[in-house]
Amino acid sequence: MDTDDDELCRCMEGMAGGDAAFLFTFHERFGPKITWIVRDMVRGMGRLDILRDDDEIDGLVIDACEVIYSRASGWRADGARPWKWARAAIRSRVAAGIGHRPVSFEEAYDHGLPVGDAAGADGEVSGLLARDADLTGDDIVDLIQVDPRARLLDRAIRSVGCERSQQICWQYGVQKALGDPSPAVTVARMFGVEPGNVRQIFVRQKAKVVALIESDDRFEPLRQFGWFAA
Repeated sequence: MDTDDDELCRCMEGMAGGDAAFLFTFHERFGPKITWIVRDMVRGMGRLDILRDDDEIDGLVIDACEVIYSRASGWRADGARPWKWARAAIRSRVAAGIGHRPVSFEEAYDHGLPVGDAAGADGEVSGLLARDADLTGDDIVDLIQVDPRARLLDRAIRSVGCERSQQICWQYGVQKALGDPSPAVTVARMFGVEPGNVRQIFVRQKAKVVALIESDDRFEPLRQFGWFAA
């Protein structure tokens, strides 16, 4: 086993254990390999406009790393490389992440943003209809008030990390759910930071939230949605 193999195994073992630091390390070390695969997928989908947007490609590569992170416990060192082993799941995430289209409840949760109309008498959300991407960041408060699962997600996000990371996590999720082609750029302008820093903060905060949801039964209702799924 060469040095790359050793480092890859350490990253995968760390991610399988739920350590978010290894997700960041994996992205830094093996991101170029995943970028090639992501670009190939985007090209195959005919989205040449996305190919010309380095920021959007960077975001899709992060999404691909998160796919691998969420499935790391199932990977075996004697099998295919993670980005080949998880290729189908990565392609599914890439396909869901590009293009402008209506955002359904489940798709929005895939980006960390619940979308719904109002809470029913049974505590669940009623009228879960797909709707045009006309949501703005200001609607987050309204969502939390009317959607029990939005409140639960907000509680999870605000249980870990600093307030700035929590806000960036929410806003990045909002922009992705809206179909923003460059969510990191949009959020960077909101907070006066670099787009690369936005992506890093989002990855770290999201990984902390995922770890909390997987370990704390109070957040069990969120596990079935999008990026909380095992």
